[in-house]
Amino acid sequence: MNELLKDAIEEPNGVTKGKMFEHFFENFMAWQEGFEYIDKHCRSEVGEIDYFYRSELQDHPLWQEYPFFFIECKNWKETISSEKMNHFLTLVKGKAPFFCCGVYITTSSFSPQALTTMRDARLKDNIMVIPIDKNDLPNLIEKGFKDLLQEICEKILAKG
Repeated sequence: MNELLKDAIEEPNGVTKGKMFEHFFENFMAWQEGFEYIDKHCRSEVGEIDYFYRSELQDHPLWQEYPFFFIECKNWKETISSEKMNHFLTLVKGKAPFFCCGVYITTSSFSPQALTTMRDARLKDNIMVIPIDKNDLPNLIEKGFKDLLQEICEKILAKG
């Protein structure tokens, strides 16, 4: 997994770079127990979300409240802005009536404004977005999807 991730991050071609990061993520998720793949490149009138999964887990409040996950994978150098986060939130909101959680995975980082946008969406609209940035990617591989998401969720909720 580490080699797939490294190759994706180091790829110079922008289009290939994105496809390689998705290839890494698909291979990674194939090894994760408790998650059922539903769809890829879910389109709507406002855009596209990379992946749609269903959790088969019930051993954590995250899985109990949000059994469905929309996942965005960005292999970018630029920081994820609040505008990009707002767009993702619009896509997740558009997937009602599913009780969804968003997972935003990037090889870069999130701006402070994007993190505030995520917090506001959780507090005002009950939409949980779990950010995974370049610093979390080694832990994603080491701990696995389930454990890392639970850990990040607990940190988010502890902040209020």
